[in-house]
Amino acid sequence: MSSSSPDRRDILKGAAALGAAALLSRASKLHAADAVPVGKPAPTIGIQMNVAALAQPDFEKMLDDMKARAGVNALFPFIYTHVNRTTGLPAQNFRGGNFAMPHMEYYKDTSLTFADMRAPDLGDMDILARTIPAARARGIKTFAWVLEDNEHVPIPAWQNLYEVDFQGRRTQRHPSGPCCNNPAYRGYLLGLMEDYSRSYDIDGVMWSSERQGGLFNALGAYHNGQAADPGQATCFCEFCLARAKKQGINADRARAGFAALEKYVRAGRARSPQRPRDGYFVAFMRLLLDYPELLAWEKLWIDSRNDVMAAIYQKVKSVKPSLQVGWHVWHNLSFSPFHRAEMDYAEMAKYSDYIKPVLYSNCAGDRIRSFTDSVGANVFGDAPRAEMLDVFYDMLDYQEAPYDQVTRTGLSADYVKRETRRALDDCAGANVQIWPGLDIDVPVPAGASHCTPENVKASVLGAFQGGATGVILSRNYSEMDPTHLAGAGAALKELGFG
Repeated sequence: MSSSSPDRRDILKGAAALGAAALLSRASKLHAADAVPVGKPAPTIGIQMNVAALAQPDFEKMLDDMKARAGVNALFPFIYTHVNRTTGLPAQNFRGGNFAMPHMEYYKDTSLTFADMRAPDLGDMDILARTIPAARARGIKTFAWVLEDNEHVPIPAWQNLYEVDFQGRRTQRHPSGPCCNNPAYRGYLLGLMEDYSRSYDIDGVMWSSERQGGLFNALGAYHNGQAADPGQATCFCEFCLARAKKQGINADRARAGFAALEKYVRAGRARSPQRPRDGYFVAFMRLLLDYPELLAWEKLWIDSRNDVMAAIYQKVKSVKPSLQVGWHVWHNLSFSPFHRAEMDYAEMAKYSDYIKPVLYSNCAGDRIRSFTDSVGANVFGDAPRAEMLDVFYDMLDYQEAPYDQVTRTGLSADYVKRETRRALDDCAGANVQIWPGLDIDVPVPAGASHCTPENVKASVLGAFQGGATGVILSRNYSEMDPTHLAGAGAALKELGFG
């Protein structure tokens, strides 16, 4: 049923009246027609892991516990990361990098050295070498997860790999990051994938890139995007300029367009000097008509990222065709119709064995409201934000709580089901598995929806209702309350997999 059906407003009014308890109750009940047939092959039950937990002397007991508690049969360790919170290690003097061992014969096409890449934080310990045999002995697979770091330039050697904004300045942090057209970055990334595939007995790889192009970054079109600097739209490095020239895109016109877009976004956020004469949306459309290079530059960015994904797939398959290659897809896909348009599952299916859409239902309430607030300051600034959230629900095919309650309620298991089904429908005809990422105790601000065993169970059930062949319990094992993790196991038992 489409979210634009006549009873949708009644559903939203009911949600507002009943609150979070009613939403959770509704979301956790499976309709008989949606039940998962018993007897299907055991699904993939993955869990994202911090290296600190895997470095503990008795980490095997932890593997036994997560398998017994939640049916875990696949590990996704943060094996390459410079972000402290993903490792579970102390912040003081943390550096990060590769928590496995770089084999330098695979890194001839990058400027990074062994010292630039190898994480010094655990001494000589090789987390992959340590984890794989212990996991395999328990029937648990191991996937090398490469998290593309963009919170900050981790060390000076990474600086020249980062994007350049339209004013010629090297960027430092999200929403920018390493440039997909930079040959030194591609050399590092493909070398890393070949290294893991040849040097370790892994079962697959996953790459994570939580970014989008300059046009939507300038609008702040993501949660917490109100703080985005519209003057740092990317990328205009020498390699992107060369690609644009080859495609006949005028870089000077693109720069002029981004300069005009910066003024538009800043004025909208300040609500000054006044609302555009014909409104915010019309003013935005005029910018696109005056500067079609804005969309062309966005498409150049999208194509560059897709090229990298295809190259990763080809590299890993050339080493060992049986390895599974897949992608962590940024949560922004659940909020932004812009990001949904550029993250085309049908295109991704051409170079995917599995896709992990982030479907974090608890923190999604706060995030979708934050997204609404951000774009409500510019392109969607013509209507009250509460009304705009309803419009986004119509666009995205959701039936969820209204603006003034969604932070407290989060999104429901029905959201997980719908997004899982959409991914499967978009990949129809391709041999691609959908393993939704489901949140367990992802930190949220005060007053936001919090995790419980019941809503973890409801989300897992929702994913399998939608046709998933697995789930990945997220964001990080070190954040998870064991009783909440057990909610996933309860769902599996109910489905006949336990």
